[in-house]
Amino acid sequence: MRFLCLVFAVFLLVSLAAPGYGKFRKTCAPVGYCSPKCRVMDLKYTSADCKYSCCIPTTWKGK
Repeated sequence: MRFLCLVFAVFLLVSLAAPGYGKFRKTCAPVGYCSPKCRVMDLKYTSADCKYSCCIPTTWKGK
């Protein structure tokens, strides 16, 4: 049982530390584009109106 708790805790730490995952946007259209794979410099979000991912170019970040 302790081992399962340890594995679960490690999984949570890794999933929270992964950049770009866990971020959610309601809409992607005004600032980004929907794509199954984002470019290297783009920020990856989960969006309600995209089937795959919402990719936001870094030049639009903060606007």
